[in-house]
Amino acid sequence: MNDPTLVGIAQLAIAKAPEQLCCLGLGSCVAVFLYDPELKLGGVVHVLLPKAPQNHEVEEKYADTGIRKLVGQLLARGAKKERLRAKLVGGAQMFPNLNLQITDIGAENCHEVKRVLRELGIRVVSEDTQGNRGRSVVYNMADGKALVSTAFAPQHVI
Repeated sequence: MNDPTLVGIAQLAIAKAPEQLCCLGLGSCVAVFLYDPELKLGGVVHVLLPKAPQNHEVEEKYADTGIRKLVGQLLARGAKKERLRAKLVGGAQMFPNLNLQITDIGAENCHEVKRVLRELGIRVVSEDTQGNRGRSVVYNMADGKALVSTAFAPQHVI
């Protein structure tokens, strides 16, 4: 089997079985995987922030615009919206003990991702989100399984 395709921050990728997609070092970012099990076609958007500002240039950077772009690209490749299923990984609060006046961007990302998916009528079938540890994930288009690796914990499938 070929190596998985690495998808970095503010990037989007589409793949078909037997391909795999991979996001490494997810902290507060959220990897939003969408999958059509009938076609064994899916994709991911590696979201950095919840909402796009006016005049943004990179749709994939934000949950609200990136998810819509991913859905559009999957539909253009033959996926059916009613068959799409979502799996979410990431959204951690990486530095909870720092006394900084910053919000929990990981939680905000998770909230916005779920809001947009709900608005689009796409069901979240599993997730490994929030907490305070980073994660990496490999998504297999052949079976729709995501192998999640977290520091100091065994790998698991969602």
